[in-house]
Formats: sequence, structure tokens, C-alpha cells
Amino acid sequence: MKPEISIISANISSPEFVELLVKSIRKYTTVSYEIVIIDNDSVPETLTWLEKQKDVRLVRFYANLRHGGSLEVGARLARAPLVCFLDIDSHVQRIGWDTDLIDLYRLDSKTRLVGVKGSDDHPLVAPLFLFEKKFIIYEWITFEFRPGDPAGDTAQQAYHDILAKGYKVIRLELRKPAYDCEGDQVYLVGQPTFYHHGNGTRFNEHNPKIRKAILGGVTIEAHLESKARLFNQPQVKEILGHQG
Repeated sequence: MKPEISIISANISSPEFVELLVKSIRKYTTVSYEIVIIDNDSVPETLTWLEKQKDVRLVRFYANLRHGGSLEVGARLARAPLVCFLDIDSHVQRIGWDTDLIDLYRLDSKTRLVGVKGSDDHPLVAPLFLFEKKFIIYEWITFEFRPGDPAGDTAQQAYHDILAKGYKVIRLELRKPAYDCEGDQVYLVGQPTFYHHGNGTRFNEHNPKIRKAILGGVTIEAHLESKARLFNQPQVKEILGHQG
């Protein structure tokens, strides 16, 4: 039976985050779904857990497609009519997220994308995008960089192209999380629904060849401390202990 929604994520050597994301999907999703992980040349030893998951479709690339490229590949591989892209360093936090998100998308027939609200010059930010596969492919909507635009990362072109075609983009509210660590909370229908760590994959701490010591003024030591606090949160521990 074809799933109602395909949940896609792009991974690069992030074993702890990918397990948390997958288990949160299993714990809180009620509609029929599939999980597709686009792997961007991860260190092989970081894929041990992921390769054993029978309900996850792992698609490996031996180059980094980045977010935009991974999203576009994932959309074309999706078996469901609706595609939900979640960052690998995010996780779902409550039951009903899927039906609330789908209902929001279908509330207005002009809606063609649900994302997260950014700034005026950077209208969409991670960690979530929801769209119809057919529309994105048939209308040649791109999630890649806009050439020459330093703020034109994942989905910025898609946002402007969808509006230019006379359709709507819904942008969810972003707030600081209750967790005592770096990141953001995405609210859906007035409820905290997704947590995004933010720097989860950017330091590449599992890959010594591309490991970074500092990013945007944040040291890898501070990142690892924040990551440790995240995985010590009671809800995160509960999700990781989920056996479904």
C-alpha cells in the first residue's frame, strides 16, 4: 500500500541524531508513512545502526549533495503524494504532528508549501518542508541555491517561485526551546512540535577529515556540551527508548 506521506532527511555522519529522528517518527506518527534517508558520504562506521533498520530506505551517495540536492533527490524517490523533509538534527515531539501538518496544508487549496518562518530576506529556515511531490516536480520548483545570492540557501528560490505562480506558502512559528541547549522550537497549531538542534551536523565531529573546530563563533567543545545536554533531556531519553 502506498504511504500517505514520505518523510525524507539528509544525513552525514550523524548516528545519534538519525536514531533520534527515526525513533521520534516511529513514536509519534499515526498516518501511513515511509522514511527515506539520503546519505551524503558518511563515515561508514556511523551507519551501523541505520543500515539495520528495515523500515528505513537508505540511499547512499559518495559525495555531499547538501540540503537542496538531497531534498530534490528525496522528492523524486518518494512513494507518497506528500513529502515532508526534516533536518537530521531535528526530532518530532508529539502525537498528532502528522495529521495537524497535513490538515494545515490542505486547509487552503492554494497552499503548495509549508515551511518555517525566517527573516524578510531569508523567508524560510530549517528544519521542515512539506509539499506535494507532483507539484514540485511538474512545476520545476528548485530547492537548490540561488546563484549569486548569499542568502539563497535551501528553499529560498522555491518560496519565491511558488508565490510568483500565484500559490501560497505557510510559514510556521519558530521559538527558543524549553531544552537547555542550542536550537529552536517549531510550533504547529499553537503547540511545540519539532525541535531543531541547529549545529547538529555542521561540525562533523565523527569525521576527522572534515571536522571543524569553530563555526559562527561556536566552538566544537560548546557544541558537544550542548549536544550532551540534548540527549540528557527526559523526552529525548523516552524517544530513544521507544521500541515501536
